[in-house]
Amino acid sequence: MSSGLMALVGTPAQGQPAECKVRDETTGWCMIFVPPPPPDYPAPPVGGGGGGGGEPGNPVCLDHLTGTEYPCIVGTWYWSYDWACYTKYTDPQPPWSDPVWSGRTDGAIFWCSRGVTLSDPFPADTVSRWAPSPPWGAPPDPEELARAAVESMNLRAIEIGIVPEQGPGRVGLVGLPTWMWVQDLGGSTWGPITRTATSGPWSVTATAEVDRIEWDMGDGTTVVCTTPGTPYEDRFGDMDSPDCGHRYTEQGHYPVSATSYWVITWAGLGQSGTIEMELVRDGQIVMGEAQVLSQ
Repeated sequence: MSSGLMALVGTPAQGQPAECKVRDETTGWCMIFVPPPPPDYPAPPVGGGGGGGGEPGNPVCLDHLTGTEYPCIVGTWYWSYDWACYTKYTDPQPPWSDPVWSGRTDGAIFWCSRGVTLSDPFPADTVSRWAPSPPWGAPPDPEELARAAVESMNLRAIEIGIVPEQGPGRVGLVGLPTWMWVQDLGGSTWGPITRTATSGPWSVTATAEVDRIEWDMGDGTTVVCTTPGTPYEDRFGDMDSPDCGHRYTEQGHYPVSATSYWVITWAGLGQSGTIEMELVRDGQIVMGEAQVLSQ
């Protein structure tokens, strides 16, 4: 034991004799153990302090032993995923002589309790444990986890399905219907698609779905389709698309673009939110007149 942590006392001062709890067997001197100074730890995560897990600002933590969700913060107690209990810096720290240190002189002692409630801030089943650093850990930003979940979806702009078809030698007739649709319909191009991102004990689940596709037809017209559209078949003849179509009135080369407007809803850590995203695919079609094509 370092001499700076223990004082030896010989004859007590005049007056009432001092009580001595630990006396050196060889010298008979009284040993006074000084508790360690508090470590310079950063403050625990900030939250709604005393609020329920569903309140804004107080994220929800998972008890991996039971699968139950608890508020990460209750008063001045903070949930520890590794210990599966609420934890708190022990103040004052027990003396170095306390068996909880097990001979260590680093780290600190923390209370651990599974019985913490809003009305019972210091339950009887609290135990002291040593840790080299605070065992609670700050919860991540739930929106950052949500964006990680979105990234794992690999959302992309649609492949344009359109009649008249794109490409060299493909020409449509002015006045006949143009059909537009999602050529590669799937979770990553239309949705819905759901993914979960985790960080330690915390997780956020996000679901993405296209709200609409805005088709810029290149002639000053924008067609808004709330469905993925219907693929054209020869048997449809000169019928208009039932859900996503257009008719050109003049011949020419028309740049076409399809902008998918995604809406992603997420929830986790007692919070929820919405992320919006736009993805664009460009194309081009050619429209001609019947008399020109017949020459």
